[in-house]
Amino acid sequence: MKVTQKDIAKRIGVSTSLVSRVLSGQAHKIGVHPKKIEDIIRVAKELNYVPSPAALVLKGKKSRTIGVVVYDFHDPYFALLINEIQQLAHDNNYSVLLVGFLNRKPEESDLLPLYKHFVDGIIILGSYGDLSWTDAFKEIPITRIGHGEHQNLKLTISIDEADAMRKILNHLVNDLKLSKIKFIARDLPAQELRRNTFISAASEFKCDLQALELQHNASDFKTGTICARELLSKGHESLPHAIVCATDTIAMGVIRTMWENGIRVPDDIVVIGYDDIPAAATYIPAITSFRQPIKIFAQRCFKTIIDNPEPYVANIEGELIIRKSSLKSGQK
Repeated sequence: MKVTQKDIAKRIGVSTSLVSRVLSGQAHKIGVHPKKIEDIIRVAKELNYVPSPAALVLKGKKSRTIGVVVYDFHDPYFALLINEIQQLAHDNNYSVLLVGFLNRKPEESDLLPLYKHFVDGIIILGSYGDLSWTDAFKEIPITRIGHGEHQNLKLTISIDEADAMRKILNHLVNDLKLSKIKFIARDLPAQELRRNTFISAASEFKCDLQALELQHNASDFKTGTICARELLSKGHESLPHAIVCATDTIAMGVIRTMWENGIRVPDDIVVIGYDDIPAAATYIPAITSFRQPIKIFAQRCFKTIIDNPEPYVANIEGELIIRKSSLKSGQK
């Protein structure tokens, strides 16, 4: 439970307005006794009191600090976003405060840094999840890079998943003339959305497009290895022509497992990833991947926090980066 000035006042037996005067440094103007000031400050520290960001905003104070809430520090895609945000902050003389939530669910202790450092705005990295905790920060701009709108968000910006899946399938079906394609995803909100979008886009292409069941595994790489083994267990002759993965790390697990079982990528099977993390370009073979416009995401969020416009939602198109994992012999 967040401690308020009312709690401090009740503990000492004084008015809330007096506590407010003391904690805002205005007690001397009304002649408050030094001992009383000392008592109020002492109790505030004992109760771990931190000022409300809303109160600071109303007073016109700025900390030039942006809070970045990360849903998953293990996800390399989020690392790319953090790098872009940090660069923007550096260029504009801002600081970045990183916080994370265990299993995407915040506890009071997770939120304390956002209170204590009086952030001017918040950028959430990750899709969906419970955003009731943002009620405590409604007076400052809150943005999200990911899917899932909410009344407290000034900006929800994400990739246009439908456009992405059409571009991927167009490459496989129309450019490469492949007709038997599988999709692999883990049971995370963003990956499930990509799986559903794949299923919807499949109706536009007349071929055998199937999504495997969502995987309940601890990591993306493990998901790739388990699904690849499942496909291999049915016999090499039953393998699809191509596998589309919800992330690059899943694609890496697929490629590794195929290689261990004598299946060559791309000559025997084509594999495509998603997010275009740096490792995708250096993997063997280099992975064809859908690149998200992370610079645009970061810039829009940063500008929203500074300008505080009316709330809006943006879906931005990305780009399919074609590499060796989807190029047959002789193709360039």
